[in-house]
Amino acid sequence: MINNRKQLPLEVFLHILLAVTSTYLLCTVFPTLLLTYKLVFLFIIIGIVVVDFFLMLWKRYEYLKITKIAHFTVLIFVLLLFLVYYLTKFLVLTDMYGMENMLREHESTAQLIFFFVCMAQPIILPIPEAVTLPAGSAVFGPFTAAYMGFLGTMAGIILMFFIARIGGIKLVSRLVKEKHLLKFQDYMGKNETVILALLFIIPILPDEIICVGAGIGAVSFKRFFVIAAISKLFTTSLLAYSVYFATALSLTSTQLVVAGSIILLVIFVSSIAIKRVLEKSKRRLRSQ
Repeated sequence: MINNRKQLPLEVFLHILLAVTSTYLLCTVFPTLLLTYKLVFLFIIIGIVVVDFFLMLWKRYEYLKITKIAHFTVLIFVLLLFLVYYLTKFLVLTDMYGMENMLREHESTAQLIFFFVCMAQPIILPIPEAVTLPAGSAVFGPFTAAYMGFLGTMAGIILMFFIARIGGIKLVSRLVKEKHLLKFQDYMGKNETVILALLFIIPILPDEIICVGAGIGAVSFKRFFVIAAISKLFTTSLLAYSVYFATALSLTSTQLVVAGSIILLVIFVSSIAIKRVLEKSKRRLRSQ
């Protein structure tokens, strides 16, 4: 209830703001919502505004709290629709064809969108590269998708590394799960350079976990950058050209990445084994 006439302008402004916000959301952010549903909501909003007008005209200000609740209810319902609509749209993006369609729908800004999606992946976006890069390849071609994906992913990786390094453990604990971080540190303790490269290539842990673990650990930025750049150059190129490779080899994109990862793993393990054999042979020669 309005006890003071001075509160009346503020109350009227709040009612207008709620009505305008609900109307704006209905008319702009729901392009695929059926016109019938939009009209129903708009008639409800107009009806509440008309009631507001007559309450003001008859000076029954104490009833404005009821219409205010009605305005809030409509706005909350519209916001829930907004959440469901864009959550559904986001889930569609987790499919390659959903991502491809989204890029084709925004042709003029598609490359910029693609860049920022790739940049957000190592930070907050739980969409794998196996979805975004083949979709980008289908829209832009493999070369453009490869270098745009590489630049975007590296920008996100570097940003996440410095967020972890500057923010420290307290900030990191809010971004990632502790068990994932402990798992990463356990991997890193065995063989820093090789394990870091393999983690970036083979999807054992999400990229954000790898960046955070390196950021709060003892890994130097120079080493981290070189390893990440080489690893991501391999994965982005492989995934961008996966449509062509997969067709030629009768493999899916995922199978192709797994096969490439196994080859790299064999190369890394072989190099470590050869290195150890050479070191042992040197020790034997010295002992003799």
